[in-house]
Amino acid sequence: MLITDFIEGIEMQIEYIPKKRLIAAWNTLSKKPFPKVRMLRLSDNDFNHVLQHRQCIEDDLREIEEWGRVLSIKDTDACIFNAEDTDNMDYIILARKNPYHSLEEIILHELRHIVNGDL
Repeated sequence: MLITDFIEGIEMQIEYIPKKRLIAAWNTLSKKPFPKVRMLRLSDNDFNHVLQHRQCIEDDLREIEEWGRVLSIKDTDACIFNAEDTDNMDYIILARKNPYHSLEEIILHELRHIVNGDL
């Protein structure tokens, strides 16, 4: 279900991925308590827009370590951020509407960053 919300100060249509789905994936990766994580799907254009404004050197270094190169925005399925204090969350995962990988693969991949502590 799409709803309207603000991301980076811009009104966007978003889809919330149910917490139950995230917890199920988390439980395959860790026995630790599930942190406060919110996952949103954005249109490809909105996702690209957010990534253009959130790019930082730490993300580039992580991509080089993980993929051997800095990915173009078009090649990126999802990203995870430490949430802002006002979000009442620990982490925010953003995913594009039309990714290259399945949503399940994306969820596991992004949650694995939390488990591994490499954010």
